[in-house]
Amino acid sequence: MTYYIDIDETICNYEGVREYPLARPIKKNIEKINILYEEGNKITYWTARGTMTGIDWYEITKKQLNEWGCKYHNLITGKKPAYDLLICDKTKRIEEI
Repeated sequence: MTYYIDIDETICNYEGVREYPLARPIKKNIEKINILYEEGNKITYWTARGTMTGIDWYEITKKQLNEWGCKYHNLITGKKPAYDLLICDKTKRIEEI
């Protein structure tokens, strides 16, 4: 299967203001995604970081994923639409995995 996984508030969170360099990993959620990777699934982290501001967060985000031990095939930043709620028949929250 192919999985597209959000980053902020899915595999990391913040204490106070959301400043990407200060993101803290949520280890149990990262482990869930790593298991999916190890089972042979294709993992793409897809984040709206930079979508609204035009700031390129790719390198910082890649560094974070690597430091946090995230296993993945692709990383896409700044190309995800900014939205408040996604309604789709193929979505799951991290808590459902």
